[in-house]
Amino acid sequence: MTDQRKNKIQELIGLNLTQTSRSSNMECLKFGFKANDKNQNIGEFGLHIQTDWRIINEGNILVGSRDLFEPNSENQSELDFVYETGNLRDEKLEAIIKSDNLIVSKIEIDKVGGLTILFKNQTELQIIPTNSSKSEYNEFWRLIDNRKPKTEHIVSRIDGIENE
Repeated sequence: MTDQRKNKIQELIGLNLTQTSRSSNMECLKFGFKANDKNQNIGEFGLHIQTDWRIINEGNILVGSRDLFEPNSENQSELDFVYETGNLRDEKLEAIIKSDNLIVSKIEIDKVGGLTILFKNQTELQIIPTNSSKSEYNEFWRLIDNRKPKTEHIVSRIDGIENE
């Protein structure tokens, strides 16, 4: 990975994790605040995650990507459970973002495209690639810089991290 891409990722340091949304099973995290033309927060940076991930603190998993397939507290019956209408992942992640002041303090990238974001309160977001496919459509994560009119994308795939 070039220094330019590494430096771009490091620009998350000092920003808050402010919001989350989801498109199917892809988690879309927003860092910092930037409104779009509909006055919705798209974040100064967006981080789209398409592989396994978890948020941990003090040795405990607070929420993980596979919690998407577990019912939330309002939807206890697994018989009629539909993840789009309420799931444990959405519920827990929204609560964590609302209750914790998640300010990025450090970022680590491993040799296989994994990413760890450490927050000042000792919470960690760990993105863990688990797919060996070399398909051009197989992304682990994508960092989107929304601060300029033309967005910049940094994408992590099996072959490395690149600009797109």
